[in-house]
Amino acid sequence: MILLNVAWVMSVTAVSGVLALRVSAGWAALAAYAAIASISLFVLTALPLRYFLLEQRRAATAREEQLSDESDRRHFESQLVRALDMADESVDAVAVAVRGLQERMGAAGVEIMLADSSRAHLMRTADATAKATGGACRVDTPRGCPAVRAGHALRFDDSDALDACPHLRSRSSSCSAALCVPINVMGSTTGVIHLTRSDPAPFLPRDAMTASGVAQQLGSRLGLVAAMAQSELQANTDPLTGLLNRRSLENQVRALRADQVPYGIVLADLDHFKTLNDTHGHDAGDRALRVFARVMRAVVESDDLICRYGGEEFVLVLPHANSNDASAVVDRIRAELQTVTTDGQTPSFTFSAGITDTTDGDDLAELVTKADQALLRAKSDGRNRSVVAGEITGRSIAESRPAAVIGLDDIVATTANGSLSPVASLQSS
Repeated sequence: MILLNVAWVMSVTAVSGVLALRVSAGWAALAAYAAIASISLFVLTALPLRYFLLEQRRAATAREEQLSDESDRRHFESQLVRALDMADESVDAVAVAVRGLQERMGAAGVEIMLADSSRAHLMRTADATAKATGGACRVDTPRGCPAVRAGHALRFDDSDALDACPHLRSRSSSCSAALCVPINVMGSTTGVIHLTRSDPAPFLPRDAMTASGVAQQLGSRLGLVAAMAQSELQANTDPLTGLLNRRSLENQVRALRADQVPYGIVLADLDHFKTLNDTHGHDAGDRALRVFARVMRAVVESDDLICRYGGEEFVLVLPHANSNDASAVVDRIRAELQTVTTDGQTPSFTFSAGITDTTDGDDLAELVTKADQALLRAKSDGRNRSVVAGEITGRSIAESRPAAVIGLDDIVATTANGSLSPVASLQSS
């Protein structure tokens, strides 16, 4: 465009110069016209050229600032991703996000709220809100947050504006600006990041972009942590009872041995479990296993290890306990089980147990073998009792029981004279 202006001015100047020579035929007039033409050329070309160059410079500066901001944002996001990758727990991931937001947002208050397991309530998992921003947000449900309902970041520049968030207006008057960004975890919006400021400077679009990036990375990490925790839980527990499986028990006992912690072992087996299944169905058998697992969890201490060892067999590992301690625990389990199975929802059943401790050996497999031998002795002695490895006689809470309460342990029949006598004994475990 400028070149066309220059060519046009030069053409007009040349034509005008020729006409001036023909009219006045004087070099003075030509010189005067040349001066006027030069000034016209400067006005028509130099000034627009200067303006054009200044605009180009401003555009180049703006592009450089934009590229610098973009590079800075990408660098921050790469740092954030690396930090989140090192967060093994959700609380660690939230702490990383709060720190990142504080570094990028300066004096802004930061809150991160996540839904509970029912996804019906929001719980404040992080609160780095400055006192000057008017305290915490009072939203208590995901659907109660406008940003969660909108599905994208919302900026509120004035807490007194007509379209300001109602939760922002309910806070202190010193809280004047807010930025709310929803957190998406595994395809569901289950959290929100609240950023607040007490000064009148509003949040900028780049602030919303930064906060949205943090929310996206945090949601991805929280989803991955939850999936990993679920996968680990499934790998380490029995799906029916929720107890430890054999591999997980072996790993934890290995840790006890490494710390030289003594422990007692109980190998428990439900009595006549096959008959229970055949008589009442496999659903009743599964229910009995879950009831027995629940009873054991209710009786033992929090640091005791409970494992479904296989089928209807269970192993208890009691740290810092000996055989006598383990026997007392078994008696409590037996008494609690007798109480629980009288509700009529689960068929009454009993269990037998073999007991040992680390004074009988060091290896878990060896101790389980000895407990199994004691368990076999308990079975042969009549079931519904426990035997300590090395002892000759078993321990029972009921050496003799009335025929009226004999359930799965014995099959009774009425003799010809009307008395009850055992006619068969169940041979299954």
